[in-house]
Amino acid sequence: MNIFLFEYALGSNEDIDPHILQEGKLMFNRLLEDFLNNNFKVTTLLSEKYSRYYRGRKNLRVYTHRGSNLMEALEDVLDREEVEGALVIAPESDGILYRLTRLIEERGILNLGSHSEGVKVGGNKYLTYKRIKDVVKTPKTLPPKRYIVKEIEGCGGSNQRIISEDYIIQEYIEGDPYSTSFIVGKKLYPLSLNRQYYRDGRYIGGEINIDHPLKDKMIEESMKALRKIEGLKGYVGVDILLKGESVYVLEVNPRITTSVVGIYTTPPLSQLLVDNAKGKELKYRVERCGVHLRLE
Repeated sequence: MNIFLFEYALGSNEDIDPHILQEGKLMFNRLLEDFLNNNFKVTTLLSEKYSRYYRGRKNLRVYTHRGSNLMEALEDVLDREEVEGALVIAPESDGILYRLTRLIEERGILNLGSHSEGVKVGGNKYLTYKRIKDVVKTPKTLPPKRYIVKEIEGCGGSNQRIISEDYIIQEYIEGDPYSTSFIVGKKLYPLSLNRQYYRDGRYIGGEINIDHPLKDKMIEESMKALRKIEGLKGYVGVDILLKGESVYVLEVNPRITTSVVGIYTTPPLSQLLVDNAKGKELKYRVERCGVHLRLE
C-alpha cells in the first residue's frame, strides 16, 4: 500500500521557526520509520534543503519542492503517484490543515487523519469551546471580536491594548499541563497520557506515556470532549490542565501531535491508522516505554 506522508514544515518550502521545524522533523521521522518498517511504501514531498537526507531509502519515493506554490506541487505528486492512503501533518493556522485535508478528500484518497469538518471545528479554539463547554470543565472563553484591555485604575488612555478578532480571550487557570493521545474511529482508543513542559509560553517537551493517579479521569474527561466534535478521526490529541483533582480541557488537536514520537504500539501505529481509516475495530497494546522529550 502506497501512503502519501506529508509534513508541512519539511515540505512547504517556507521559512519555518526552528522550534516548529524540530517538532515537524521528529513527527515525520517517527511516522516514516513506522510505515517503512511495517512494509508500506511511502511517497512524500520535501523542500529541496531536506530532500537529500531521505533519498536512497527502500520503499520511499521522495519528490522535491523547489517553488512557492505548495498546492500545485502536491497536485503534481498526486497526479504522478498511485497513492492509496494519505496522512498530513500540518498546523491548523491560516486554514492550512483544512485545505490540505480537503485536497486529499477531493481526490478520493483514504485519509488516515481527521475529516475536514473535524479539522474545521477542532482547529478553531472558539468553535471547540462552544462544543465542549457543557460537558467538561474548560476555561471561560469570550467570543472572538475586537476587545480593548485597560488598566483598572489607568488614566489618560495609557497602557491600553486592542485585541483583534483573530484572538480569543480565556480565563486564566493555574495548573499543570498534560495531554492525552487517542486514535478516533468506531470507538475512542486511548494511546497515552503525557506531561507537558512550557517555557515562556512555548512547548519545550515532556514525558510521554506516563502513569498518574488521575490518569483514568483525565482520559475520561478528554473522551467527553472528543465525543462532541464530529469528523475527528485517526490520531487526535487533547490538551488538558490539572488543578488539584479538577481536569480542564483546553484544546482538541485534530491531527498528529509531537507526543507521537514516544508512542509505540502492537500492532504498529501505522497499521492501526490504516485499519482505523478503513473502518475496522482496533485491537492493540501500547508498549510501556516512557519517553522523555526535550526540545532545544
